[in-house]
This record gives sequence, structure tokens and C-alpha cells, in this order.
Amino acid sequence: MRTTIITFLTLVAFASSAAVAGMLEIGTVQLRATAPGMGMTGGYVAITNNGESDERLVAVSAGFAKRVELHEMIHDNGVMKMRERDGGIEIPAGETVMLKPGGLHIMFMGLGQTMVPGEMREITLEFASGHKATVPAMVLKPADIKSDGHGHGHSDENSASHKHKHSHD
Repeated sequence: MRTTIITFLTLVAFASSAAVAGMLEIGTVQLRATAPGMGMTGGYVAITNNGESDERLVAVSAGFAKRVELHEMIHDNGVMKMRERDGGIEIPAGETVMLKPGGLHIMFMGLGQTMVPGEMREITLEFASGHKATVPAMVLKPADIKSDGHGHGHSDENSASHKHKHSHD
């Protein structure tokens, strides 16, 4: 019971947190929980550029993954395909970019352990400007992932319950 209360309080504390890297505001990072033996998972977050110049997310690193890539989902002849995003992800000045299920997202590969709901991890986001932000990331059940990237959003057709075919190029 005590562990449950501590986990809940930790999640509440991080649910409203935002990190800042230069003029960028980084919302709560959400990681998809995995079943034992799964080697990869997705990460989602909203990044707001409060500056006057465009910025670009160019890399992400995490001690729990051997490799991390920035990905996008595209429709190709009625099939949803996931592919690495060359050149990173642009964060236009004055805008918020959502990394969410079914769209732009972070792919963590070569996981050495199961991602258990309620756990907290840490990732580092790196931007073209040279800014870096090391931020906490909450591991959540797929049904609890919020598609607005803030951890308190609305569900949509790209939520974890949306079903479609996937192809990995």
C-alpha cells in the first residue's frame, strides 16, 4: 500500500512538470509500458517553442535503451508505416509540436528490461541549437497514454485503442 501511495504521489508531482531548454518548454514525457521480453517502446511529449526562431529536436538518449530514434507514422496505400525521421523534428517558433501515438514519436530500442507502469525513467532531449534537457519520463499503460503529449489530454483516433495495420520499413 505504501509503495502505491508513493508511486501515485510521484506521478502527480511529475504530471504537471515541464522542463525548459532555452526557449523550449517540454511537457511530461510518457513512455509506453511493455510486456516482458519486448525490445522496444514508444515515447510521447509536447514541445513548445516560446522563442522567435525555429528549433529542431535532433536526438534523444536514454540509459535504458541501446538505441533511440525519432520516428513518424505515414499512410502508404492504406497501410500505416513507421519510419525514422531524417533530420530530426522541427519545432517552429511560437508553436507546439506533439509527439504522440500514430504520429511523430520517440522510439526506444534494445530495452534491457520491462517497462512497468508507474516507474519513472530519465531521458535527454538534444536540439540543433545545442540545448539539452534531461527530463523525467513516466511509464504508463497504453490505455493511459494521452495523445496531447501533456499527460492530461484528450483521446482521439490515434489513441492506444485505435487498430490498424503496421509495417516497419
